[in-house]
Amino acid sequence: MVSMQVQFAKYQAAGNDFIIISNFQEQHYTYDPIVTKQLCHRQFGIGADGIITIEKKSGCDFALLHYNADGSKGGGLCGNGSRSALHYAQQLAIIDQKANFMAIDGLHTGYIRGGFIGLTLQDVAAIQPLGKGYFLDNGTRHYVEMVDAIEAIDMESVGFPRRNMHPFEKEGVNLNFLQLAEENTILVRTCECGLASEPLSCGTGVAASALVSSAYYGLNSPITAVTKGGTLQVAFTRLPDGGFVDIHLVGPVYQSFHGMVNLETFCKTYL
Repeated sequence: MVSMQVQFAKYQAAGNDFIIISNFQEQHYTYDPIVTKQLCHRQFGIGADGIITIEKKSGCDFALLHYNADGSKGGGLCGNGSRSALHYAQQLAIIDQKANFMAIDGLHTGYIRGGFIGLTLQDVAAIQPLGKGYFLDNGTRHYVEMVDAIEAIDMESVGFPRRNMHPFEKEGVNLNFLQLAEENTILVRTCECGLASEPLSCGTGVAASALVSSAYYGLNSPITAVTKGGTLQVAFTRLPDGGFVDIHLVGPVYQSFHGMVNLETFCKTYL
């Protein structure tokens, strides 16, 4: 189960918000789908798009585990959640300005430069045309579709039902809508697996959309991505064969508040 008294910090990164818990301390929060879902509930819990736990890991500074607001385990890298956890790890003196950390998709480098938190993403060997859009895996599965009027997209009818479109009926795919703006700037909206409503941003979705805009629409690194929750930047090196390496996701994060939740009382009251 879980320790009864759990310290946490609430973060948001471009509006994508998370409960960050460090298991470096004496406490140890372990995954429970019901408790996770309730903690993320915006009326009866702390409220968040997900939970990130910072775990001890030999061979690197720490590992990150990600749990979605619907109680499920994250199926890929959480870019904004990882950036938030990097900031919290620095606040707890686990790291200084740089870290090597393990996520579900492998090893990453994270860094803190002034008010900006960045991390490296996995190389992308190819972007595959699929239907009206494009598919790629940058540590998380993403489908990206170009649109002309991004604000007019009705996510309830157009977005969320398509997360399990063919050939992703079983595992699902994060669905991104991309619109070109002024020079080297894109607008992005995302329907994420594991969420019942549209997040204000998705870090890996922004990165995926930036790579599509470079591969198929000629944009150059770095690309500025504007989401409902804020602005992020994606830098990369594009290879002659169409692959991408040295991919970085960078932007600010903010700690909204921190506190302690008594899970024994919480569970008795709400579960």
